Parts: sequence; C-alpha cells; structure tokens
Amino acid sequence: MYEGIWSYEVSPALSVVIPTRNRGGAVVRAVESVLANARPDLEVVVVDDGSTDDTAAQLSNSRDPRLRFHQIRSAGNANRARNIGARLSGGGLIAFLDSDDTFGPNRIERLIGFFAERPEIDCLIDGFIERSRGETRLHRMPGGEPDGALLRQMLIAHVIPLTNSAITMKRSAFEAVGGYDEGMPRHQDRELLLRLSRDHAIWLGGDTDVDKHRLTKSLSHEHNGYIAGMDALAARCPDYWLPENRDIFRYLIVRGIVKSVANGRWVAAVRELSQWTKAKHLPKDYLSCFCAYRAGKDKRIQFQGERG
Repeated sequence: MYEGIWSYEVSPALSVVIPTRNRGGAVVRAVESVLANARPDLEVVVVDDGSTDDTAAQLSNSRDPRLRFHQIRSAGNANRARNIGARLSGGGLIAFLDSDDTFGPNRIERLIGFFAERPEIDCLIDGFIERSRGETRLHRMPGGEPDGALLRQMLIAHVIPLTNSAITMKRSAFEAVGGYDEGMPRHQDRELLLRLSRDHAIWLGGDTDVDKHRLTKSLSHEHNGYIAGMDALAARCPDYWLPENRDIFRYLIVRGIVKSVANGRWVAAVRELSQWTKAKHLPKDYLSCFCAYRAGKDKRIQFQGERG
C-alpha cells in the first residue's frame, strides 16, 4: 500500500475512488468488496480525509498491490477527497464508492464490459440496494438513455434515486466538467450530473449491484443541512427558477421540514426553518411554498410515473 503518486505494472482499466473519514471498520469492508475481483487492471484509491481513528492502521493490513492509500492530514470534505482520488488514479474509467457502501461480486466486470460495448456513453448511473436499520429497499433506474433535456428534468425533479456509489464515468468526462464541486454540502452527485448532462451521454442502468448501507451518522440520514444543500443547488442550477418547475422547486424545499414535523422532530424542523431564512437562493414566500407542497408532490409523482 502506497501513498501519493505511483507507477503501474498494469495500466488500470477501472479505478474505484473511496473517500473516507473515521470509518476504519467500514472502509475495509468497502475495499474488500472491490478487491474480491482478481483483475490485475483494477485499482482502488482510498483517500483518508483527516481521520482521527485507526483507518490507516486498518488498511495497512492489506498486501494487495492494487490498493492505493492517500492521507490528508487536515479534514476537508468528501468532494475534495473524491477529486484528489480521481487525480491520483490511473484508470480511464472512474467509479466512486462511499466508504460505508459495498460493490456486488459482478459489478467490476459489468462496468468494464459495459463501457467497452458502449464507447459512446460517458457516464453510467446504476440502481442500488439501500440497507438501513434492518430494512432493505430496492432503487431502480428507469433504464436507457434519455436525451439531455429529459435527463436534466428528471434530475431537477429528484425522480432518479442517486448515490455516488452507483456512478461510473469516463475520466475524460469527469475532467471536462471539473469534477465534483467542493463547495456543495449536499446533492453533490445531482449537481455533478446536471453539469455532465449538458454535453455528455449518460446511461441509466438496469442493474442494482451496489449496497448502500445507511449508517446512523450518515449525512443522508441527517435532517440538518438539507436546506443549505438546496440553497447551494439552486445557486448552481437556474432551471429551478423556470415557471414549469415552480411547484416542484417549492415542494423540494419544504419536504424535509414537513417530514421532520410528521416524525415529531421539531428541533430539526425549527433548525431548517431558520436556515431557510438565511438562504440566499431560495424563494422567501414561505406560505406559498408550503401551499405548493401538494401540487409539487403530485407533479413529481406524475412525472416519475410517466418515466418509470
């Protein structure tokens, strides 16, 4: 296991980039799920984003030369770690894997085979299996290659279930759009794909060979920060302000607050309402946004049904 820049005996066909922080046990499971494949033209790049636990010690037990490790002393964020991992990697294809998730046994072969058979495709988004608190939920993609405008609308309406661990793209496409936006607190996968959809071909895959393990401390399980994430997304995607997206935009803003109230999480709801008042890129007609909740939700469900 090496840190920094290295040379290759076999040029990687696929690089799997894993950002991590303080998940020493989980990241080993993630790494092993990838290295279970024996291909010599595979590499795993783990970027440790300022861990204070035993992550480095845990990974030092591996003797697999395909595992690369890079440690950042000062904590930043997962987007920075992903970008650093992508720059350090050598594969023409880059797959991302969160450190608490795992790949299925056939995923590596399928990814390499898919891009070999479909060289015109720049990015593949797959479905995934969500495992949370003893429950399992299957998230499937609609399938196929929608045109850029249609895909953007699907991304804007949040009708495509997303996780970074189910995204694979050509290095050339990733570099062309500048990688992940390191200023995005949430929705970083959606924002990246919205940029990519403008000039690159994206395919929605029919497979679900990624296991998404929702840990209690996972960012996606936290109500706090959702409004800030939507504010950042709206700042970068003017499509949300188009008249046809009005109701969906307002529904997406308030749905986390409505869900918090419905679950009795009053502190979280008040906290998010406070963040909304500070947001710079969200509408401030608060009553109208809540009144649009049902219309936006129905429109999103209808849109999802038409493309499901």
